[in-house]
Amino acid sequence: MARSWTRLHEFLGRPPGPVTYEMVTEAVQRKLGESDDLDWKEFLPAPSPVKGEWNEFAKDVAAMANTRGGLLIYGVSDDIRMVGIDLAKADDKQLGQWLRVHLQPTVSGVSYLKLPATDGTGKDILVVDIPASEVAPHFLYGWQQKDKDRTTFNAPFRHRDDTYYMPEHQIALAYRERFTRQTAAEAALDQHVRHVTDLVLGESKTPAAWLVIAARPTRPIPRMVPALSRSAAQFVMHQSTKRAESLLASAVPMPRLRVPQVFHDLLDNDPRRGLRRWVDTNMLVPSRPTRRRGVLVELHHDGTVVAAVDLSHSALPEPQAEGTMPVATPVLTSAVFETVALVHEHQLALRMDAPIELRAALGTPRAGLFHFTPVVLGHSRPEIAEWARQPSTVQPAHSDLAPFADDQALIASATELAEGLLHQFGLEIPF
Repeated sequence: MARSWTRLHEFLGRPPGPVTYEMVTEAVQRKLGESDDLDWKEFLPAPSPVKGEWNEFAKDVAAMANTRGGLLIYGVSDDIRMVGIDLAKADDKQLGQWLRVHLQPTVSGVSYLKLPATDGTGKDILVVDIPASEVAPHFLYGWQQKDKDRTTFNAPFRHRDDTYYMPEHQIALAYRERFTRQTAAEAALDQHVRHVTDLVLGESKTPAAWLVIAARPTRPIPRMVPALSRSAAQFVMHQSTKRAESLLASAVPMPRLRVPQVFHDLLDNDPRRGLRRWVDTNMLVPSRPTRRRGVLVELHHDGTVVAAVDLSHSALPEPQAEGTMPVATPVLTSAVFETVALVHEHQLALRMDAPIELRAALGTPRAGLFHFTPVVLGHSRPEIAEWARQPSTVQPAHSDLAPFADDQALIASATELAEGLLHQFGLEIPF
């Protein structure tokens, strides 16, 4: 999937969105120079004349993936003139095959954007968009004649407008950065879950089990991308309500899950400013106490989404024995689907092109002193699932979401999260 924020957007002052032919022509007219994330190419990549020979296209892709991503734009000369290429000869399947054959590991997420001329010149353009790799360094191997006819195995990278090869210490640093990124991403999700769990438990008047879900993009949004306005945040909430209803209608066979949508029914779609985020909640305002189920939603400017829902509120008609912590499983399922829909709509609004990692956890005060007790919908009213397990702790559930996912992918992600929690009770999703 092509990225929505590139060197062209920054140079031209354009908002996030797809690269267009007009953007390329304007950048050429204004003589935008090459850089570590932009390379003008006059001719389309040519196949290697000898099997196993060094592949220049694979080298260029690996170099940008090993650096911070970028654009290879074919049809523009080195002196930055629009010359065009023959789009009929632009075979993205063959280009992808070269990457799989010549790179280890292969670079994923590369997109090929064919841009026919819109100005009547017939000078078509091919844009190859390479994202910054999460699994760098990528090595290029093959027989290289200029290297005394021997097979080489190097990790290229971009420095300004040129390509070099990593020395040993830089390769070691690249691997260390990869593992550090993965550790940092895990720590960031943990931090969001812990912070919101502590916040909502501190606001609870009585002990309750809280569902907390955190979703975070694997690549942060550039700081120059403008944050959502309040009206845009409201639109995201509104669209996510419709999306969640559609997802549940597709996922749940008749009879439908007899639980109202949590966010739609309990929030007023009145997000207020927070610390680099929009916050919508029916708690935290002493002058406006609520007797309804507690709900908190945060839309962070960096693409993170956090949601928390009280699963114990009115879960059972009568108080239960001490140490019992009721968990309304239908509410859990509905809230998971609504959160996944919210993450998706937030992703679209910010035009995020990075995968999203999601984590769902159950929090309760004084862990170990309560047993999570699953509550299901009986024939007439909620009832404890006597046949289910009642653990004192529940492990977090994980899922991920590709950029611009379709409804089936959203349903799969929500199902994975919900099942990850419910299966620890020995329960299926209560559809």
